[in-house]
Amino acid sequence: MLAEPVDFVEAYDPNADKWDQKMSLPAARAGVVTCVVNGKIYAIGGWNSQAPALGTVEEYDPATDKWTQKADMLTPRSFFTATAVDGKIYAIGGVAQNVGPVLPTVEEYDPATDIWMKKADMPMPVSGMAAASINGKIYLIGGTPAVQGPVLPTVQEYDPSSDTWTEKADMPTPRTALAVGVVGSKIYAVGGTSVVQGPGLATVEVYEPATDTWMESPEMPTARVFLGVGTIANKIYAVGGVAAGLGPAILPTVEEFAPSLSVAASDKLVTFWGKIKGMD
Repeated sequence: MLAEPVDFVEAYDPNADKWDQKMSLPAARAGVVTCVVNGKIYAIGGWNSQAPALGTVEEYDPATDKWTQKADMLTPRSFFTATAVDGKIYAIGGVAQNVGPVLPTVEEYDPATDIWMKKADMPMPVSGMAAASINGKIYLIGGTPAVQGPVLPTVQEYDPSSDTWTEKADMPTPRTALAVGVVGSKIYAVGGTSVVQGPGLATVEVYEPATDTWMESPEMPTARVFLGVGTIANKIYAVGGVAAGLGPAILPTVEEFAPSLSVAASDKLVTFWGKIKGMD
């Protein structure tokens, strides 16, 4: 099993290669999903020892190091994903119970009004997927249609302006419990696993929405699943996760990926991975 839900919050400064402890979450949670809107972080959903799925939403202000309770998500869930477009957050898929079924549910949250609204369901319900937004559209990548698999390579595009879904080119490697980062006009799909509760992958593949195409990228030094990914100054940081399945050993490592924003004459991206300080 994964480690028990925790409430701690830590901030990483890439320039100083340093971790700092911040104000803890108001209540411990696991599987929480985060989004950033207007400089504030929204921690959404997840689970704890009392409930397999939560609708809890809490807003963190880095400037004041304080948490504020917000309106609950309409559908409590875990193993879902979320991303922000034009100042609004879209919570997508997941499960309401550990045994399923997988939800097609999409809900939109407006931090300015603290109101949730139901949107068009996914055509193919999935959980354990990752999501990224580029040019006003959301790309939902990988996941599973049922709690025990199979693992999918699918890419589903959601357009919030028209509330419609479009199928896109499959990812080369089927994956779930992966993470994504955006640099320039491309989405980097990082890690995950191709077998539910299986070994983590070091795989990194790059999707370009403008051409609906995928290409390979250098692998991570450390294979991992259930990892976190963040992007700062055109560099991708792969954080934590586990080596396989649901743990129990949690990886403390942080690795930095610096993709080139230009393409060489050989049409290969100049990229490198570098190991960074582990989490304290």
